[in-house]
Amino acid sequence: MAANRDVVAPAPWWRDDPQANSERGVNILKAAANLFIREGGAAFSTRAVAKEAGVSLGSLQHIFPSKDRLFAAMLKRRISEYDAIHARAVEGLPFNGEKRLLGVIEQYIDDIWRPETRGFYFNLFALSCHNSFAADLMRDAYQRYRMALAGYIGAARPTFSETRCLDIALQIAALIEGLMVYTAPNAKAVKREHLQKLIKESVLMLISDGPETTRITGRVRG
Repeated sequence: MAANRDVVAPAPWWRDDPQANSERGVNILKAAANLFIREGGAAFSTRAVAKEAGVSLGSLQHIFPSKDRLFAAMLKRRISEYDAIHARAVEGLPFNGEKRLLGVIEQYIDDIWRPETRGFYFNLFALSCHNSFAADLMRDAYQRYRMALAGYIGAARPTFSETRCLDIALQIAALIEGLMVYTAPNAKAVKREHLQKLIKESVLMLISDGPETTRITGRVRG
């Protein structure tokens, strides 16, 4: 698949920066993520992050000269961490394309059940509604997410066109992200296992070549 053409080019300051990757830089970015998850975008400022990290404002601005650069670096690091966790988890999945796709889907569902993930993305969604910079960052992150899903779909269904894989990936991403509202702490509307079953069934319907659809009955077909 010629996947790269649709990926939005990252802003220049997303590139690796030795200072941002220093011990102090990493501590600041961790503090920035904690603040954003806990307080949301309205409370996110260089001064507030400096206080959260226990460093002076001048020290923070020496590494991250502006709020936008700090936010971009924080988001990049956050997504990189998710990518690393996902990559390690994928190593243990079957090589069969369909089983691998469903295993990846299960990982994504497990992830949206984490309060930390919910807090991060719901705050990002809210901020992107009135902040064009946050909207651009989110668009890039979700485009990469869609491209990754399309790759798994293509491996499960090699005969599918690139366009079809991307369209199905968009639908799957919308399913998973939309159902995040049902994963609130102590939510009783739906159980995680039931949600996993429903989404897996939907995925199998989306990638079906014919009228028959494989049902999830506790095991994925071989």
